[in-house]
Amino acid sequence: MKKEESLKRMKVGVGMAILFMLGMSVSLSSAETDHHATHKAEPNLPKVPLMNRMALDLPPAAQEGLKLTMREHLEAIDAIVSALAREDFSKAATLAIVELGFAKHHVAMQREQSATFPPAYHELAMAHHQAAEALGAVIPTKDLKQILPHLEQTIHACVKCHQAFRL
Repeated sequence: MKKEESLKRMKVGVGMAILFMLGMSVSLSSAETDHHATHKAEPNLPKVPLMNRMALDLPPAAQEGLKLTMREHLEAIDAIVSALAREDFSKAATLAIVELGFAKHHVAMQREQSATFPPAYHELAMAHHQAAEALGAVIPTKDLKQILPHLEQTIHACVKCHQAFRL
């Protein structure tokens, strides 16, 4: 019984660490003011001056749609980690696919009202959705040694986009 409790505590700790890193990366990299601060979400990411991020010049309605989608992505990551901590693998897999996968991309496109995005942004968005789909596919294994690297890749895709672009 103590081994199970220890494993559950470890899962919650890993989940909280992931959420903390994601929260920090989103709060730091989504700042809309240019300054000389740098952000490093994990050791292998290069330091990227926030002032060098490309501005997405979008109409106000498209900006609001994109902001809503990004908040929903963050909430989905939070819910996925929570579901994994509770060992609710079915819910975590569904959230990954429905809330972060390609289905969400189609919702986002409607919200953003056919706004024009740079090709590099589109590539990063597709990488994010692909990583989320792969995460959703591996979660049913219930093997955290397989799941966590895919979760990391999904979060990493978010971080890369926030490092490259700003509103």
